[in-house]
Amino acid sequence: MRVKLDNYPEKEVVLGFYYGDKPYVKDTAEIDADGYFTFKADTLLPCGVYLFVLKPDNTFIQFLLPEEGQQFTLITDAKDPVNKMKVKGSEDNRLFYEYLAYLNRQRAAVDSIRTKLEELKGNPTDSLRLVRQSTEIDRQVRNYQQALIQKHPKTMCAKIVKSSLEPEIPEFEGEDSKEVQLRKYYWYRDHYFDNLDIADPCLLRSPLLHPKVDNFVNKVVPQHPDSINVAIDTVVERIKNSPEVYKYFLIHFLNTYAKSNIVGMDACYVHVAQKYYCNGGAPWVKEEDLEKICDNARRLEPILIGKTAPNIYVRDKNNRLVSLWDVDADYTVLFFWAPDCGHCKKAAPHMVEFAQKFKDRNIKVFNVCTAVVTGKDDADTPEKVHKTCWDGAAEKGFDEGLFINTYDPYLQSRYKQLYDIQSTPQIFILDRKHEILMKRIGADKLIEVMEDVIRFQEERRKNAKGK
Repeated sequence: MRVKLDNYPEKEVVLGFYYGDKPYVKDTAEIDADGYFTFKADTLLPCGVYLFVLKPDNTFIQFLLPEEGQQFTLITDAKDPVNKMKVKGSEDNRLFYEYLAYLNRQRAAVDSIRTKLEELKGNPTDSLRLVRQSTEIDRQVRNYQQALIQKHPKTMCAKIVKSSLEPEIPEFEGEDSKEVQLRKYYWYRDHYFDNLDIADPCLLRSPLLHPKVDNFVNKVVPQHPDSINVAIDTVVERIKNSPEVYKYFLIHFLNTYAKSNIVGMDACYVHVAQKYYCNGGAPWVKEEDLEKICDNARRLEPILIGKTAPNIYVRDKNNRLVSLWDVDADYTVLFFWAPDCGHCKKAAPHMVEFAQKFKDRNIKVFNVCTAVVTGKDDADTPEKVHKTCWDGAAEKGFDEGLFINTYDPYLQSRYKQLYDIQSTPQIFILDRKHEILMKRIGADKLIEVMEDVIRFQEERRKNAKGK
């Protein structure tokens, strides 16, 4: 493929391409004696939307590279690439640039109408006429798009144009406006991908596919792990027979929820890991990496929000066994802390404030000191670990009247494995049935979160009674 650029004094052009949510560099070409930049390849390049990246400010000119017909010439002006574009040997790019030039003209007309509307705010008659003109332009654009798609259905240009179109929601009859809006939402959700073949690897190398799928998972469906998991399954079901797209999005989903700082979204990580990776659905992953992924999912699964918190038997100051599930309270706050932990020291005043504020509301704080007997030196004898925990509790203000203070010097309860305690402090909020309502929150946010939890649970109970 070749490109000639007027008003471009540089001697080099970079060839780039989209992949998922990022652009990448593919090749570089220097100017020929005849003024063209020529990119040569021994084999066909993967289809997609490619870029000529211009120096020195990295502006770019987009063009289409179909699966076949990759030998073509583009001639344009670097200062006005769309309106000055001339295409030789590529029907796809001819259609694409005719479409872009058409959009530019229509956009200019709409901008002119908006300017006039600002000037005619006090003249409703003329304003209405201008609004009708704008609506007519929108109709003309839709007609142009539909005509292009129908006349050239097999072109990459048609795929790109169609993929950019939102499905048109039909009208629903009904007197209840909320019910009508709900039906519209369900229709839109179910038809969201009508105009987009998300299994097409050509679209994976475009700026359209990744944001469209991300919008579906992160905005269209309710942001609750159960709904997000259904959305992920919907996407995977559509792409399962397209290896490149399948691999890309499965990696994307796993990494997204592995890194998420949003409380509860680890349920999405567990879902993706267990349903796809750990069931042989990710053959590209090395065995040792796969074991880490699956082990991580196994550790997280029992302590997901909504699960019953694992019971642990730990010991009080007098070395008597204390069971977490024996705590009789409307809510239990499970707090893991370490005597030598700087973050725990900062968290302590917030925990004391919380315990004082909620002591008369049938909420109890169950503290677990994480110091253990290691046998490595004299500082880790049972007696010294006991002293470390209870001196630390006293120092931090964890009074017996406000807290249930415990420790497990020999890790007999396996709380570190059961609750995936890899660092401290860690906080879990449990209901009366010891179901996990919230976790991994900062002590400084505990009062606020607890109030929200109580309010939500009360509303939930009221709604349940009203049904």
